[in-house]
Amino acid sequence: MSDVEPLPEPESRRPVPWGPIGLVVALLFLAGAIGFVIGGRDADVPTSSVDEGFLLDMSEHHDQAVTMALYELANGQDPTVRQFATEVLLSQRQELGQMARMLAERRVSRPDYDADRPAMGWMEMATTVGTMPGMASPADLDRLEQSEGREADLLFLELMMAHHEGGIHMAEDAAANAEDPAVRELAARIAKVQASEVAEYQMQLDRMQASGA
Repeated sequence: MSDVEPLPEPESRRPVPWGPIGLVVALLFLAGAIGFVIGGRDADVPTSSVDEGFLLDMSEHHDQAVTMALYELANGQDPTVRQFATEVLLSQRQELGQMARMLAERRVSRPDYDADRPAMGWMEMATTVGTMPGMASPADLDRLEQSEGREADLLFLELMMAHHEGGIHMAEDAAANAEDPAVRELAARIAKVQASEVAEYQMQLDRMQASGA
């Protein structure tokens, strides 16, 4: 395998609830480690500003999704929505591990979180990390953290649909324009899975709103 640094401990972007979901948290860290280890390459990897920009920016995007999923598991009540949150935790934490490995292969260090860091210049949509498409605002995150029961379920679905839609746009661009076939494959998979999840979330949201449950 290539000589890459070990997967760093995930940075704490916002405080998250630990007690009720300790097992899930342990599993998501394991998923990240698995994503980091699998598929390491010995040779120099092809890269470009698109590859590196996508890996950095999508990592920030995924971090926020993980935080929102943790809030839903701590506060929500609907079994289907809680299952959605668990799937987000496990799949996106594994992808975070893959992206950390790909950055390490390129000797690119992920900077400390900064909402004002420039982002998305690689796809000619320059903005900041905190205002990337789909990113929930600090106020929205506070609402989700403080909500309970059905309110938390509905808010999670609404925020995660918007979050995925923004992520899909980024992933589709990287799938088309990244230099590394492995990055293109990862980006295409992210876009496909998240599009499917958006459809599932919308159906569940419609059912809950129609029934009042």
